[in-house]
Amino acid sequence: MSAFEKNHDQRKALQLNAAALKFSRSLPASSWRTVENYDDASLYYYESSKWKASAQHQAIAVLLACGMEESKSMFPLYVKRLGFAFSKYRPGEDFAPIAANPLLLLKDIRLNLRAYGDLRRRYFKTIKLKPDAQTSTITYLYKIKPETLPATCYLPPDQAQEQAVKSE
Repeated sequence: MSAFEKNHDQRKALQLNAAALKFSRSLPASSWRTVENYDDASLYYYESSKWKASAQHQAIAVLLACGMEESKSMFPLYVKRLGFAFSKYRPGEDFAPIAANPLLLLKDIRLNLRAYGDLRRRYFKTIKLKPDAQTSTITYLYKIKPETLPATCYLPPDQAQEQAVKSE
């Protein structure tokens, strides 16, 4: 990652970023390093104007940081950064409900967070469906596991409002 700061070479930074995320897959989803790698990825995608990828990676960082003692102090900053990425990705949408309750992101179909293994392992139950007569492809259904939803993933109302206003 320091190569990016030194040379300002975005292509190299994205390659380093991809390597960091690949390494993160070998770590548990609850590792602070995994959260930081997704946060870094979001910043690099934001810098290269890839708004959806930035919002996706920051949303993953926020959701993985939920309920983690190691990320408690950084959590408001992750939410603020998500607000910046979200305002670029979906400029007309209200970010305040997400700032108040980031767990709403788990149900966001357009953001497609179910595609990321770290979130699937932590928040979703994977159900393998039987192939139908028309296609032979295997289909999966992902259901949110309510027992895994952390109770500490919420910002206080005044802080959530502040994050939403700052991201506009």
